[in-house]
Amino acid sequence: MGRTNGQRSFTSEQARGLLLLRSGLYKPTKSSVSSVCALVQQLGGVRAERLEWAHASLAARLTGYQPEHLERALLEDKILLRLWGVRGAELVVHREDAPAQVAAAADECVQWGRFLDANLSIEGKRRAEILEQLLPGPFSRSDVARRFERHLHLTGKAPPAVVYQKIIREGAARGQLVWCGGDGNASRYCATSTWLGEAIVPKPDLGRLLSVYLGAFPPAPLSDIASCLGVPSAAVRVTLAELGAVEVDVEGKAAWLLERDLAALKKAPAPADTPAFALPEQDPLLIACPSRDRLGTGLGAAFPSSGETPGTVWIEGRVVATWRREADVAEVRPIGRATPPPRALAAAFAQGEPRLRPRLVR
Repeated sequence: MGRTNGQRSFTSEQARGLLLLRSGLYKPTKSSVSSVCALVQQLGGVRAERLEWAHASLAARLTGYQPEHLERALLEDKILLRLWGVRGAELVVHREDAPAQVAAAADECVQWGRFLDANLSIEGKRRAEILEQLLPGPFSRSDVARRFERHLHLTGKAPPAVVYQKIIREGAARGQLVWCGGDGNASRYCATSTWLGEAIVPKPDLGRLLSVYLGAFPPAPLSDIASCLGVPSAAVRVTLAELGAVEVDVEGKAAWLLERDLAALKKAPAPADTPAFALPEQDPLLIACPSRDRLGTGLGAAFPSSGETPGTVWIEGRVVATWRREADVAEVRPIGRATPPPRALAAAFAQGEPRLRPRLVR
């Protein structure tokens, strides 16, 4: 560690070691309902447009993970909730963070409303009235479609299925409803007050979201923070100052972390000591690092600039391949010329995606 123009400087290896440690990947802990809840809160939420993504992200970080651990936390204990949060993403989040996550979806809620205004002949007030008729629920996406089709006065084709999904998002982003079972087209929703016994009151709290982000994914460049939280860089800078965050130099690039983590960055573990693991395409670590620079050098070309992000295979703390799911097979595409050793590749999927069989492709 040194200083550059008065700024603390660190190596990319130190930065990646701390990133893997804080995001739960350096040393998997024993899985239980309580450890699942703690990990989800630590990460600020886990993407769950497909529940299998959440299961895979947790399996990569928890030894002996069972899907029942997450399902109990969601459906029985209700410590975790599946809802729409920051950047309009469907997330599994801790109940304590639900007000801030719902508030973070406010801008997307406005955009969804505009989309629906353009695709439906039903104004927002009428949409809210019809959705209210479905509450307290539970109801499915198909129930929403049937109820709205009675009131549509469109010419030509019926609206695409995504319209009805956005209607649910619109209500969820206001804290009106929450997921209560099923997955995909079989997902069910009900009134938040019925599910929890109380309403979710949206509470904008960028400080909370930023402190969670920096706690799980440090050190982070300003552009990554702003992109992930969906707020302007100027607002991030103000909140960083309020939190007393510290700017450091990582091999010539500026990054931020909480002051209490400076000592941890200095003593960060070696990334090479990290066990092998496979991460799903929407893992929190991948979402938290949109620039990809923090994941390793030369990775920009391995990820598409648009469209669905592939999953990643990590061996000795490095991304060595990307993968895509084809039924029960993971089609693994190595990055560069080196081919991952078969034993290490098998170990990576055994940890994060045990139901998939890896197959190398070029």
